[in-house]
Amino acid sequence: LVFLKAGALIFGGLAIVATFADPAVGAIGRFSDAAGFNPFYVAFIATPFASNASEVVSSYLFAKKKRLRNISLTYSQIYGALTMN
Repeated sequence: LVFLKAGALIFGGLAIVATFADPAVGAIGRFSDAAGFNPFYVAFIATPFASNASEVVSSYLFAKKKRLRNISLTYSQIYGALTMN
């Protein structure tokens, strides 16, 4: 039962990625053409910054409180974001 659920979740995620990957690539290509940037820079530099913007804001708000627990959480979020990208 667990393997069946895991397989269903994997194939569901695969279907979502397959559905949205091509439009995302097209949007990044059109944006880079309109802005006059190299598509490489937009895809591998600007897009990860945009996708991690919420983590940056939450890390900043946690670090702003200047408590040891919050600063530890901030470092954990930054480390996680760096390793996932």
